[in-house]
Amino acid sequence: MLMIVERALKLAFKIFQLEEKEGVGLKSATSRARNILSEEDRQVIGLSHRLVFETIKYRLLIDYILSEFYGEFLKMLSESAKYASQILTYEFKLNNNPSIKTDVFFEALKDILKKEEYTSCIRLFSWLERTSINELLLTEDPVKYLSLSYSSPDWFVKYSVKNFGLISGLKLLKSLTVPPPTYFRVNTLKASEDVVLSLLSNEGFEFEKIECLNYVFKVTKSKKPIVASKAYKLGWLYVQDLSSCLAVEASEPKPGFTVLDVCAAPGSKTTHLAQLMENKGRIISIELSKSRVKTWLKETSRMGVSIAQIVLADASKTYPLKLEADIVLIDPPCSNTGAFHKDPSLKWKIYPEQIRRFSELQLSILLSSADFVKPDGCIVYATCSVMVEENEMVVEKFLNLNTDFDVEQVNCAIGDPGLRGFKECKRLYPYKHMCNGFFIAKLVRRNS
Repeated sequence: MLMIVERALKLAFKIFQLEEKEGVGLKSATSRARNILSEEDRQVIGLSHRLVFETIKYRLLIDYILSEFYGEFLKMLSESAKYASQILTYEFKLNNNPSIKTDVFFEALKDILKKEEYTSCIRLFSWLERTSINELLLTEDPVKYLSLSYSSPDWFVKYSVKNFGLISGLKLLKSLTVPPPTYFRVNTLKASEDVVLSLLSNEGFEFEKIECLNYVFKVTKSKKPIVASKAYKLGWLYVQDLSSCLAVEASEPKPGFTVLDVCAAPGSKTTHLAQLMENKGRIISIELSKSRVKTWLKETSRMGVSIAQIVLADASKTYPLKLEADIVLIDPPCSNTGAFHKDPSLKWKIYPEQIRRFSELQLSILLSSADFVKPDGCIVYATCSVMVEENEMVVEKFLNLNTDFDVEQVNCAIGDPGLRGFKECKRLYPYKHMCNGFFIAKLVRRNS
């Protein structure tokens, strides 16, 4: 066990370093760190992932606690000493059920840290044992208190309470610290639903049907990640959040349709569209990132999609296509504020000014894609953001510039009405709908 903990800590330190210094997401940082350290052991990777994920999730609170202990010396700590202190604070102060024994943890640290760094961690542990978190959180500033309690940026705390009300705002903040359920979509292009579910059951997976969606299930119990299942490797299922499935179904694709799939990678929407279209018709997928195109090609091949082709282009500018689409499905780059619970590193990288930039980009993508919509065709605009500026306000600006488009009721049973009078749109909240925070709007071009 000692060797596993030591290797997990080394991997965690490298992930922290990449995430902090290079600004990459948690998934990318983990993949790169594993390659750098040539780490393939599942136990090591699993333990490291848990420590990193939870420590980053509560980073604001952890760093506040450490500042109370170290004072001005916190900034002088080496990277290794800082990362060790952060993990130590999470595992032995914030975590009610630590999986690492104290003696094993410190024995592992002894082989990683310098002597004086190791000694400081011993003193930190002793201080944490006799210190009350509640006493540390005593403050007259309500925003600071909520920010620390929910380990969320203060601007996001203010925004949530102002726009959703105190009770709903706090529920949102709390829900974004809780991992969401795992959903998967059975791929009927390759196998029947009964065959796929039977195979999963035989592998020990338990699941329940999402009644208002076709082919979508929630994992309720499993002994291993569903991506390790035989059905996944065969391309018989796609791991896809409930909100993303709703966006595709809301577009109501039919066999023979022509669909423009904008900002298409990694391929969840493309493969879902192809399934609902029974691999009949045409899907043109637009993607800017070459590396993400590789993922799109891999996933469409794994899922047996034969009607989709990729175009490498910037969707925010006029792109060289001649087509009239029945559906234009747009899932643009966004703040991901509705998915902070999936990658907690995101909430420390997003600032209010970036929200404005995202909204400008999103409007540009909508405007450049509108010309491809045929009369009576539609745009389905979807984001995994809870921000009004990226959702209702973008739709409002688009409609003011495109008077031949109308908002139409989004046809799905899950979700709340949109804000700012856009009751036809749908909003999804993690605390209420058990999925990513999400927004869906359907914009139909009138046949004039």
